[in-house]
Order: sequence, then C-alpha cells, then structure tokens
Amino acid sequence: MKLPSLLPITLAMILSGCSVLPHSGPSFSSIKNINKPDSNRDAIYSKVNLIDLNNSINFTKEANSSKDPLKFINETTNQIQEVDRIGKGDSLKISIIETPPAILFIGSNDTGAPKTGLTDLPVVTVDSKGFISLPFVGNLKVDDKTTGQVQSEIVEKLSGIANRPQIIVTVLEKRSSTVTIIGDKFSGKMPLTAKGERLLDAVAVLGNSMYDIKDTLIQLTRNKKNNQIPLSLLLSNPKFNIYLQQNDIITLINKPSSFISMGATGATKEVRFEAIGINLSQALGRIGGLIDNKANAKGVFVFRYQDKLLANNKKETIPTIYQIDLTDPNSLFIIKNFQIQNNDIVYVASAPIVELQKFLYAVFSPSVGMINQVNQITE
Repeated sequence: MKLPSLLPITLAMILSGCSVLPHSGPSFSSIKNINKPDSNRDAIYSKVNLIDLNNSINFTKEANSSKDPLKFINETTNQIQEVDRIGKGDSLKISIIETPPAILFIGSNDTGAPKTGLTDLPVVTVDSKGFISLPFVGNLKVDDKTTGQVQSEIVEKLSGIANRPQIIVTVLEKRSSTVTIIGDKFSGKMPLTAKGERLLDAVAVLGNSMYDIKDTLIQLTRNKKNNQIPLSLLLSNPKFNIYLQQNDIITLINKPSSFISMGATGATKEVRFEAIGINLSQALGRIGGLIDNKANAKGVFVFRYQDKLLANNKKETIPTIYQIDLTDPNSLFIIKNFQIQNNDIVYVASAPIVELQKFLYAVFSPSVGMINQVNQITE
C-alpha cells in the first residue's frame, strides 16, 4: 500500500501548531501569549499578570512581601514594659506589723499581754474598678499604683488607730500583665516581670509540645496586628528576640511548605522546604536543575496566586506568572533574591529544538510514527 505524500501531512501539522504531538506542559510561546485572545481556548482568568524578572526592577518588594522579616521588627516596639504597677485582677497579700500597746489587728496572748509581730490579712483581688477593701481602711483604689504607694496610703489610713503600723504589700499573682501562649498541645498565660521577658521565653514555656523547628512559624499578635517569623530565624538572629508586652498573643504554627516542579526539570514532584523559606536558585537545585538537552533556559516560570495591595488598602489575589531568562548572567543574582512561596509551581518550558525533534520523529519515524500521525489527522 502506498503511503500518501508527506507534504500535505506536514502542512497540516504545522498549521495545527503540532497539537497532535505530546507535550509535558505549555510551550514557552503559549505562556508568553497567555493574555492574548485565543478562540480555541476558554479564558478561565480574565487577566494573568505576567512579570519578566529580567526587566522588572521592583519585583522583590511585591513578590517577597510575605517573607520580609523586617516587617516583624518595624511593627513592634522592642522595649521592656513597666510591670511594677498594680492592675485589675491582681492578687495582693497585705501584711501588718504593730507594736504594743495597740491590738487593732493582732489581739493578745494567753497571759493577757498584747502580742507583737506580723499579721497577714486575707488575700485580696483588685476588682474591675481598681479597688480593694481592707478592715479599718475601707475601699482603697490601687490600680496603676506601685506597692510602695499602696503601703504608704494604708499607713496613712491607719494613723491614729494603730500604733506605728508597718505595711508590706506583695503581689501574689500578676493577672494584669500577662501574655497568652498557644501551641498544639499546650496553651496558657505567662506573667511578665520586671526582668523583661522576651519572645523565646514564651516559646520555651511550650517545652516538649513544640513542632519540628524547621517547620514552625512564630506568630505575634499585638495591637490587632499579626506578624510571623520562622522559629529557625528567631533562634539564629538575636535581634528578632524582642521584649514581650502586656496582652501579646504568641502562637506556634506548624507550617510545612512545598512547591511543585514540572516541565523539563530533573524531577516532576512536590518538594518540601523549611518555614524560613528558600529562593529560586535553591529550588532549582533541589529538583536537579534543568535538563540540558530538553529545557529552554529562557523559559523558567513560577506560577502563583499573588496578593496585590490596591489603592484603598484592600488586597486582591491575582494569578501571576514570573519568568526568568537564565541565559542572562544577571539572572543568577535575580534568582537568589526571588523567594519561593508555599504552593508555587516551578515550571521549565521545553526548548524549541525538542518540539522540532518530536515533529520530525512523528513525520519520519518508520511505520508507527507515520501511520499514527496519518490516523490522527484523518480522524
């Protein structure tokens, strides 16, 4: 049986864009033209933001905004908070020392002689209005006062009815100056002291309840703002170990991250990476780099949903494609500054010569290639 001429078959395949040939993913040109109208393709997204990293000067701020540790420092104050003052909810122990002949608080012994020494009053709690109530003193406002100030006021109140009273005020439980710590297996409150507790002090409270360090994020909630930092970065850089403040919330988040590698790479797989993050050069290294005889070095792409800040301070999530041309020597610096994010897809397009090889093989391969292509076209 005589096979038909190659010319019409070749022309048909060229005109159809070689659509009958197998592909491992979109071609370089189809990605570059993703925003151009195509009657043969339904537009799932009305607009995809395509960014050429080689020609984009300010890509770093937007692309890496969620991983900027300086944001964590700039939005928090790093000062020891004054916790010497009494606050609402604190529990106080008040002790009184009297000397004879006054027996206002201490009474007398078995012989009838007046006792001398120390008398501990029942523990009192500062109420919601900042007051405590004591015998012979009545209601006393103590909120936002030091223990020394409260001692002096009680002595003044007892003057004339107790003989040279000496007062000792001790804060037993400091409920007004605490931070909240939240973990997977443990949650609780940690009081702040005059020492000045830091972020790692709160992390240490969790003990054996911690996650794997490399997968852990520390979230600090302060003044209705959330800031996150990888635990490994906090451990390696003391400047991030900031002082805690009243009502801070410290949450340990287990966040194993990963990206997907596809196309003409050393492997098509899901790749885990640490909470501290990796850059694009590290990501390419973990997947074995580009396949020399298949990859288009100009067509390295990162697909992600990127948050973009609008004029009204609202965020919009836009499907975004970042392209890097590795044939440009400057690209080696660019990929070291480009941070991979969780759920990114790193895709490498096939080189044009590979598509040509597929085409030639399909046309000129004996029997199988020719007959299969003829059958597909005729169908």
